[in-house]
Amino acid sequence: MKQKFSKVSFVVLLLLTVAMVAPVQAQAAEAVKTITTYGEAQLAAAPDQATVTFGVDTEAATAQEALRANAEKMNRVIAALKKQGLPEGNIRTSGFSLYPNYEYVREGNRDVRRLVGYRVNNGVWVVTTDLEKLGQLIDNTVAAGANVVSGISFSIQDTERLEGEALALAVKHARSKAEVLAGAAGGRITGIVTIGEGGGVGFEPLRVEKAALDAAAGSTPIEPGQIQLTSRVQVTFSFE
Repeated sequence: MKQKFSKVSFVVLLLLTVAMVAPVQAQAAEAVKTITTYGEAQLAAAPDQATVTFGVDTEAATAQEALRANAEKMNRVIAALKKQGLPEGNIRTSGFSLYPNYEYVREGNRDVRRLVGYRVNNGVWVVTTDLEKLGQLIDNTVAAGANVVSGISFSIQDTERLEGEALALAVKHARSKAEVLAGAAGGRITGIVTIGEGGGVGFEPLRVEKAALDAAAGSTPIEPGQIQLTSRVQVTFSFE
């Protein structure tokens, strides 16, 4: 009796196994067909923020004299920046250095290094959103004592909206390419399997002219140009 019951159980288990395996095999036979494409989109927008570094470079016979002269000029520079409406959070030290100056003189048949003084560099990094007055800002700061101006760059404060628009356009670009491929193969797109950014999002200036530090004819000319955003995506579509 027990042996007969075991045989029946084995038959039932075998039938259940076959019933479970059959759909899996059918699904495997109907594997999803896919097409992978890359999409890219570029958008341009006017910058609304600028950064620039102002510096004071002084030389003197002693380190103390060089430091004192530099501090006096830099205090005037910072005061001039604040007077133009820049908040303290938009002004910060970007670098400071003190080092000796040497020169080589010929004595007999050899060159001898001699200490001729000390040099101090002090720089401040400034952020402004008033781009129309950027040239005037440079002029006033130079007039206050800054003798180094460098690193002018432009950017967009809120990039999230622009990035979203560019990514959406990149996905549309990828889909249009996939539809062409699917149509050429006699099929049609049925859905998206995977999607992801390919190569990330990049910002770069389209056109930025250098400032000519000559206030004789008015404010220093500054041309922000536009910022170009490039977005790339990789999308895998299903088709039939």
